[in-house]
Amino acid sequence: MLIALSSIGSLPLLVQRFPDGILIPPLVYEEVVTTGQGRPGAAAVAAARWITQVPLADARLSGLLRNELDQGEAEAIALAVQ
Repeated sequence: MLIALSSIGSLPLLVQRFPDGILIPPLVYEEVVTTGQGRPGAAAVAAARWITQVPLADARLSGLLRNELDQGEAEAIALAVQ
């Protein structure tokens, strides 16, 4: 969702919906901004000060979820559960 919204210039919809900001795991930031450098939306995510990186306290759940999901998706779900 983060990549899709940022690539079409609609990232502000997230801050409108979540005015206190959003939390993402560092791996998601890395996928979108570092690995995605130069791709549509990467710079917008990097500049969004309302997006906060939060490391996972316990990576076991994300490890289990990786059997079915991409790493970033697995960590995002694990962070939400955390």
